[in-house]
Amino acid sequence: MTRIGAFNPDQAQRVWAATLGYERAGSLRPDERILNEPEAILVRNTSGHTIPPFGLMLPKACFDAPQSYNYIDVVRAFDYDANLSVVLVNGFKEIENNDYGTAQNGPVYRVVHDNAITYNVGDRLGCVADSFLAGLGPLFRVLGEDDIATNCLRVEFDFSIMMGQSVLSIADGAAGVVRRRKLGSGGWTTDTSKSYPARNDTGTSIDADSRLLMLPCDGIFSIVQVC
Repeated sequence: MTRIGAFNPDQAQRVWAATLGYERAGSLRPDERILNEPEAILVRNTSGHTIPPFGLMLPKACFDAPQSYNYIDVVRAFDYDANLSVVLVNGFKEIENNDYGTAQNGPVYRVVHDNAITYNVGDRLGCVADSFLAGLGPLFRVLGEDDIATNCLRVEFDFSIMMGQSVLSIADGAAGVVRRRKLGSGGWTTDTSKSYPARNDTGTSIDADSRLLMLPCDGIFSIVQVC
């Protein structure tokens, strides 16, 4: 007995895409298929708080679990027992304390921000103290908004150095705020709309309105005056 079925246009497109994907995968050797499948990053929340979807997490320790998956203990910023130079980003489900979840595979991520200001394409984002939310800082560059969640942005990892300018004088060993100098068609201009947290560890005081290099270092911007 012959059975005849029909697809609507959307279903036909999905079946066609699935068929092409199957044929592409079938052309690979088994070991090549494994190499092309991103490994899930399993994490355990040891922060004492619930991690929201797309929240930033600091790795604290990695564990080999017998008869199970390896996992990474994560906490929130800034836990100084954790590795502040490395940040993982939670997936689309919240992770309760002492529970397990998975981090996103980069280098492009969805992150939730602190809603302190309006973030624009090209802004740099980093950790906010005692929080899983992102705010102005190093580590990521904003690509644009993402409507999958409230206050969600699409970002990419970016450890590049920025040009900057101090607002007030910043003593050696002290923290302050600096503004980014952006390159435009007419040269470098100072963006006065946003102030980035930074720390001076140069051994000397930095004067107000000084030109700076802003270097991502252990989750913050470390600043050096341009002579």
